[in-house]
Amino acid sequence: MVEPAFINTVWKHLRDAFGPPPAPRPAVLLDVPDGTDFRELVDEISGRAGSPRTLIDDGRRIEPVDARTGQPLVEPFSEELLELCAWAYWNDWIGCARVVRAGREQAVVVVAHRDDPAAGGVPEDASWAEKLRLLTGWEPLPRNPVDWQAVEQALGTRLPGDYKAIVDLFGPGSFDTYLELLVPGVRGLDLVDWASSDQVRAAGLWRPHPIHPEPGGLLRWGVSEQELDFVWRTGAPDPDDWPVLVRTDFDTWETYECGAGEFIVRLLTDVRLPYPTGRIAAHCFLDYA
Repeated sequence: MVEPAFINTVWKHLRDAFGPPPAPRPAVLLDVPDGTDFRELVDEISGRAGSPRTLIDDGRRIEPVDARTGQPLVEPFSEELLELCAWAYWNDWIGCARVVRAGREQAVVVVAHRDDPAAGGVPEDASWAEKLRLLTGWEPLPRNPVDWQAVEQALGTRLPGDYKAIVDLFGPGSFDTYLELLVPGVRGLDLVDWASSDQVRAAGLWRPHPIHPEPGGLLRWGVSEQELDFVWRTGAPDPDDWPVLVRTDFDTWETYECGAGEFIVRLLTDVRLPYPTGRIAAHCFLDYA
């Protein structure tokens, strides 16, 4: 069992996400209470921060470790590291480690400074998926490819290329814990399932807009705990020309004459838009895989 008080202590050491990037600070090491199951601890943190990356397992580095993937979590340890799981969480790294101290295995949680992954800039000519990768510091993981032909056949329409590229790069997850991407085949976030259920669930909410597959109907591609609806207005022959609409309250819609990729980049970076994510210092993507 993991003591809730300990998890709360970990979160108290995380810094405010909003405002200018905070100055670097020394890493914080928190000894895990005796009797805590390490796997349960990883699961508890994952419930708030998404799936971790395993940087070290059985004393071996699983993948190259650098500033973008969690090097600040490794540096504080002089002891032998047996295992290290890492989460990028806005301005901080969170690590869950098993170490050997004085011949005894012990679990430690480490909170370390995380630089803004986009501090070096984002090339204007990069694709929208690549811009999001640079903004969030995301490092792609091996994924089972989406069968886009089958998905589009099930929906009865082609889908925008920028959306498919983002799904292929990121998989299921949340940008800044604010916008969750719908991904075909992912339980609870399946694009096709949501399209089917929205024909009933959103029939009253989305009036006077029609719902896909009606001509020009709305098709949802993202959801939020803030009860926002992120949709495309279909109808243009080329899906890359579908604009993004956001339902901000019961009967108010905002229209953005751009695709999902450009919209998410603006959501994360444009302080003129009415979303809090534009004021976050260092962006992150929480992996749900």
